[in-house]
Parts: sequence; C-alpha cells; structure tokens
Amino acid sequence: MTTFGAQTIQRQSGGVATTTSVPATTAASSGKSVPRTTPTKGIITPTPTPSHLRTNNDINDFDGKFIETFEPDLELRNKYRSFIHREGALSFLRTEITQSMTKRDICVLILNLGYPKKAIQDYPILTLKELAYILLKLMLNDSAQLEPKVDMESDLGEIDDNDDDDDAMDVDDYQSENENENENEFEFDREIRPSRRTMKMTPFKYKLPDLISDLSKAKRIIVVTGAGISTSLGIPDFRSFKGLYNQLSKLNLNDPQKVFDLQTFMREPGLFYSIAHLVLPPEGKFSLLHSFLKLLQDKNKLLRNYTQNIDNLEQRAGLKSEKLVQCHGSFARAKCVSCQGTFSGEKIFNHIRRQQIPRCAICWKNTQQAPIHFGAIKPTITFFGEDLPERFHTLIDKDLQQIDLFLVIGTSLKVEPVASIIDKVPYKVPKILINKDPIPDRGFNLQLLGLCDDVVSYLCKCLKWDIPHVDYNSDDQFKLSKLKNGDWEIVKKSSK
Repeated sequence: MTTFGAQTIQRQSGGVATTTSVPATTAASSGKSVPRTTPTKGIITPTPTPSHLRTNNDINDFDGKFIETFEPDLELRNKYRSFIHREGALSFLRTEITQSMTKRDICVLILNLGYPKKAIQDYPILTLKELAYILLKLMLNDSAQLEPKVDMESDLGEIDDNDDDDDAMDVDDYQSENENENENEFEFDREIRPSRRTMKMTPFKYKLPDLISDLSKAKRIIVVTGAGISTSLGIPDFRSFKGLYNQLSKLNLNDPQKVFDLQTFMREPGLFYSIAHLVLPPEGKFSLLHSFLKLLQDKNKLLRNYTQNIDNLEQRAGLKSEKLVQCHGSFARAKCVSCQGTFSGEKIFNHIRRQQIPRCAICWKNTQQAPIHFGAIKPTITFFGEDLPERFHTLIDKDLQQIDLFLVIGTSLKVEPVASIIDKVPYKVPKILINKDPIPDRGFNLQLLGLCDDVVSYLCKCLKWDIPHVDYNSDDQFKLSKLKNGDWEIVKKSSK
C-alpha cells in the first residue's frame, strides 16, 4: 500500500484546536480505526459556534429536498403525454434520455411525466442506474401508453444513423420480457442516449471578422471555461501530455480520475490530499484570461461564466458571484464529511501544501478513535459521484434562451454535463472555441487555436479594448495562420 505522508487529526483541548499526526497506513483499506497519538500545535480552529454547521445552504446535494417543493410543469406534462400517446414510450425515451443526464434530471423527468413523488422518495440513496430503472418501469407499466407509431423517414435534411455505434444502446434493449423482473437483477451497464435518426446540422459559415463585430455588439455572452485558462499560472490542466492525469500515473492508479472520486475519498482521503497541492491556486494571482472575463462583465456583455475550474480565480479577478457558475465547485469553501460543518477554504490550504488530511475539531472533541475518513474536511469540489451544484441546473436553461454569443475557452469538453451545453445552444447563435487544440465535430462555427491569453489579447487589440492585466500590452504583435477548414491559429510573436 502506498504511503501518502502524515494525516492530521484535530481535537479540542481547553478551547484550542490541536492536532495529532498519524502515519498513513493501510487503515483506510482495512477499515481499522485511527488511534490518537501525541498532540502537536494547533492548525485549524473551527467556527466558534456549531449552530451554523447545518444551514440551508449546506444541505447535501443528495438529500432530495428539491423533490418536496418541486412543482411539475403541467404544460410540459401534456406535451410529454401527447408525444407518448402518439409515438410510444420507447420513442419518448430515445428522444429525452441523454448521456449527460444526472440523477436530478431523471427525477425531474419522472415528476413532469405526472408520476408520484413517492416513486422516487428514496432519491438520496439511489444511484443513477436505479433511478433510470424506476423511470423505465413506470413508463413500461403505464397502461395509458400506446404502441409506438414511428415514421423513420425524414425529409428534414441529412441524417446520421448511429445504430451501429458500439457505445450506444437502444432503449429497446432494456425492455423486460418479464414484467415481474427482479429489480436487483436489472442491469443498466451503459447510459442511454438517443438512437433515433436525427438531422445532422452543419454549422453556418462564420469568419474571424464576424467574431470581432459580434464581440463589439453582443450583450448576453455565455463563456464556458476550463483548466486551459489557468495553465499560464502553473496550474496543470487535466488531459494534456503535461496535464494532471499524466502526472498521476506515478500513483499506479488504473484510472487517475479516481483521485476525484467520492467513494475513493471516503475510503482513503489521503490519496486526494497527496495531489491536491498540484491544483491549489497560487496566492494573489490570476491570468490575463480571467481579466478578459472581468472586462466582458464591466462592459455589460457577460451573461454568465460557466467555469469547470476549482481554483476560484474568477472571483479573485473581480467576477461578481451572480455572473459566475462554478460547475465543479471550488476551493473557496470546505466541509466536514461527518458533521457537514463548513469552513473557509483558506483554513485548509496549509494542510494541502503539506499533503495532510485536515480534520474537524468538533467531530474529534470527544472521540478517541474512528474510521480513517471520520471528520475529514473536503473542499467543496464536485467529485465524480456527486451532483453538480443546484445553481447550474437552475440557470443553464434560462441562460440559453437569452444568449447571443457562445464562447468555449480552455477546455476539451470531455466532462458531462458541461460538455453538452453546446448541444443546447440555439443553432443561430455563433459558437466559438478558443483553445490550444481543436475539438472536431462539436458544432463550432469558428475555432481559434493558440494560448488562451494570446488569442484574447489579439481580439482585444482588434477591438481597441484594454485588458486590465499586467501581462497585456496593446503593442504586442501576432502571427495569424489560416487553417484549411477556415479556423485560425493565433500566436503572439514574442511567445515563441
């Protein structure tokens, strides 16, 4: 078993938070308790009063509270039922079930179809697969539904038949021949995605001068950002050759993403804290691209920035909270996995730099030994296995109805559901990629390839905008290379 250094356990003594150091042994995997040893100097003092520890804002995403207050959309229900009556349940599922759906999405679909809340009352403890099974079972047992009447011919344009896609599976594959099939035997090995023939839309022609013009006029820009906007600060991205996942290969993990897996954290929190320092934001810095986002905000052009980054540098650069959706959470706050007590993220930064596990003093006040994850404090980062913040689900559909320009910057669009936002953008809205590498077949009207800071510096120079950042120089010169497909590579001449 790999050793990940000292794990820090806190306890309360005479009103002062103190710590004890325990070697990272095989206790995590064996399920053994962690004993106390000699106390050392205190590092974290939790918030003085425990009354704040379980506020409405800190409710766990899995508690299903939204189900209690959810009001089904009657108009949408009628629309759904009409479609099912006309086309059949399986056609409806092919249309509505997507690869990017979350637990919450499936619950909302069940409720908007008119099924009782009681059917999903165990939402907090159900998996995505189990909820999908409930949806299928409800629909297939609904006697009001008719057999599908699907016309597979389409005169709408070019069609793309994905029936032979090895990664796709028709909803038909999940229909049980035995209506009394045991739920425990049901296997949902692959996520359902649409298999009906759909129109393949070719992006409309869009040139670099069009983008310059639209940036000057746009008032409701959505910007989706990823790790590429912070790499100039030394924070690694995730999937490039020098990215974080490549660095994690030294941990001998079958899947480097396990470092950000909730179940793995609960089993062995030391694994995450052995690498967290690599993605910890630097003190007092933010990139030129972050300042560009602030500039869009100050010019009343930014509708929303949906960031996948966890470094919280957007707010450090001056983005207002109402303009920002942190899709994957951030280091700004931290939470005890046992009592749900919340802390300022900065309170655990020293632990992160030392590759130690921060622990909650309140949980350990009267505890002598406990499982290794007990009282561990976790940054409010969205791990694999956790739902995205409610704010994402609340805003995204409304924002997409208002948008007039869509920018994707510094991301390879690999992680759902953020990766599928582009699929929901209205066809007429220009979709622009600013990234080091191209992303083919995602419907972009224009791709500008290069370092994110360089590309936006060029755009702002064309617009005569001044980016308020020490690295911006309006006198910088750029080399533009037009690619065969109409996209551009933009490089600052001094960059090479």
